Formats: sequence, C-alpha cells, structure tokens
Amino acid sequence: MTGEPAIKGFLISSATRRLLLAVAIVGAATFLYGVLAGDAIRAWQALLVNFLFFSGLAHGGVVLSALMHATSARWGRPLKRVAEATVAFLPIAFLILMVLLIGTPAWAPWVHEPVEAKQAWLNIPFFVARQTVGFLVLGGLSLAFVYQSLRPDIGMLHESGERKPMGLARRLIAKWKGISHERDESQRWQNVLAPAVLIAYAWVYTLVAFDFVMSLDPHWFSTLMGGYYFIGNLFSSIAFVAVVGALGRERLKIQQSVGPRQLHDIGKLLFGFCILWAYMLWSQYLVIWYGDLPEETGFIAHRMNGVWAPLTWTVLLLAFAVPFVALLSREIKTRVRGLTTIALVALVGMWLERFLLISPSLWHGEGLPIGIQELFITAGVLGLFGFSYTAFLQTFPVLVISDPRLPRTNGH
Repeated sequence: MTGEPAIKGFLISSATRRLLLAVAIVGAATFLYGVLAGDAIRAWQALLVNFLFFSGLAHGGVVLSALMHATSARWGRPLKRVAEATVAFLPIAFLILMVLLIGTPAWAPWVHEPVEAKQAWLNIPFFVARQTVGFLVLGGLSLAFVYQSLRPDIGMLHESGERKPMGLARRLIAKWKGISHERDESQRWQNVLAPAVLIAYAWVYTLVAFDFVMSLDPHWFSTLMGGYYFIGNLFSSIAFVAVVGALGRERLKIQQSVGPRQLHDIGKLLFGFCILWAYMLWSQYLVIWYGDLPEETGFIAHRMNGVWAPLTWTVLLLAFAVPFVALLSREIKTRVRGLTTIALVALVGMWLERFLLISPSLWHGEGLPIGIQELFITAGVLGLFGFSYTAFLQTFPVLVISDPRLPRTNGH
C-alpha cells in the first residue's frame, strides 16, 4: 500500500517504561520532601528549570512538525511524527505549570519585593491568568494540529485492514468518511493550523521568557529575551529529533525512510539553529555590554563571575562550540553515532542553559545548587517525558503514510 514497513515501533521495553514511571514517582517524592521538609527554594527552582526545558521540548517538537508542513519540506516528512510525538507530554506539562502557579509566592521574588513600576504586570492574578490562557491556547492548537496529522494515517491503516485501531486511536477516527476525503481534509486543516501554531508559539513563549526568566530579576529587562528563549527551545527540539531519528531508526522500523540523507538534513538544521541561538545570545550580550547600564549588566555580570562563571563557559562550549565545530563535517552529520553524540551534547548544554537562566536569580547560598535533589527531580520529569513520548509512538503510526509529500523511496 505505502511501500513502507514502518507501522508501529517500540523504542523501549515494557520493563523500561515501568522503570520510567518509578523514577517519576521518586522525582515527585523528592520535590514534595524538598518543599515540605528540605530546601524549598532548591526544589522549586529545580521544578521550574525542568518545566521550562521539557515543556519547551514538547511544544518545540510540534512547532518543528508545523514548520515542516508550512514549508512543504519533503526531506523531513519521515521525521514529522517523531517530532510531533512530543505533544504527548503537554498534559503533564500543564499539571506541572499548575503546581508552579499555585506555588508562585514560594519562588517568585516579585511577590514579596514588588517593583512599583511593574506591579500592573507582575501581580499573581494576572500572572496566573495569562500563563494559563497562553498554555491552553498553544496546547489546544498543538493538539488540534497533531490530531489532523494522525487521523488519516490511523484510518488509512484501518481501512486497508493492515492495522485495527484500539482505544484512543479508534476514537480519533470516529465518523470516518473515506481516505480520499480525510486526506484532503487533513491537509486543508494542517494548512490552517500550522501557521496558527507558529504564531501562538512565538507569542506564548515570549510571555514564558518574560514571566519565568526575566521576572526573577525584576529590575533587569531585555527586549530580545523572548526571541532568544524560543529559538533555544527549537534548537533543543531539533537536537532531540536528531537523537530519536538516528538511534531509533531500527527500533521504529523507519530505516527505509530515514537514511544518511535525512540524517544529513537534520544535522544541517541542527547546525543552523546552533548558529542562530549563538547569534541571539551575542546580540543580547552586545547591546547590554555596549550600553553599560547597571540595571542591564547585573544579570550578565552575575553569571560571568564567581561560582557561576565555569557553568557559563560550559554552556557556551556544549551548546555552541562543540556542535559548531563538529557539524562542519559532512561525515559526522551522516553517521548515527556522530550525529547522536553531538545532538546529546547540545541537549545537555541547553538544559544547563535553562538552569543558568533560572538558578542565579533564585539561589543566594554558597556554591552551585546542583545535587541529589536536583538530580532526582530532573530524572523524575525526564521519566514522565520519556514515558509519554514512547507511549505515543507505540500507539500511533510512526510514519505520516497518508501525507502526499512523504517520499516513497529509500532514504539512502
């Protein structure tokens, strides 16, 4: 029917998925212990860092899929579902957001030390309202886009008798009207929803950057922070898709569609966003340095001196220098091990970058606040992300088989 053997994949075993849930429970218990009986500010900042990183990854994957659709990117079609599968984490991300919003007085410095000039913006009712509405709008558009992407694939397999949908997959093809009609409807709706997702993403994550990063140092401001922040999310998402696409080809049975050519293309995209992220960082730094205003330089100076300086240089090394130099090589971009290694380095660098954005504004103790508590909370959120992501790929078709732009030839 499609010339592709990839219908359903298994990235990890059932035992591993149970382990991910166990790790998530340990992470949740660690957070609760930290808030109730331990170092509360470290628990809150660890949860905030991981919310920003993993929710950004979840939305960024859908945005990458929307970009592929909006630009009619044939090369990326075999990786489109791998990208948009991150949507499965959004309900969990929303629950974490609710926890953070409920606990705002415990971690937001502007609650107890209000800045008079910003009180119209930085007040709890308005803060909670805009973040909730923003997340629901972007999340709703993301879910609608992925639904329109999934529906014809599920129905196509069901109609041909190749795979009978069960559970949620069966509910997603209610009132099925035939593959020809459904394929056209899917493409029409994706044409509408893809730009809506992109616009909403830029708007919502600009608010997230202002509210969850810039407001932690209420006297500091940067008009570039929004763009810098959501470009970083996309950079992380591309790195994540590169890892799954390269390492998971055989387990997902998509090796006939994802070969060296596709790996080279995603490697080039990773290289481009590595440079774009660094450009946004440099643009922000250059304006602050040239202006030399105390209310602007404090944020940067704090992170480039003392105990934070080594971490700052580590972020620059992992998120920019290593990927930039390594991805100049065509061979590295087309090799599974090479591309995976560089993408993982970039992901670690971007998690540390999120940590560097948040922690210096909240932590005023000695040394770096990285220890067992942060490790367990991070592992817990990672466990939830891994569980939801793999559950999605094991429930739905891995290839967008109904998409007219999906290449039908081998990716080599």
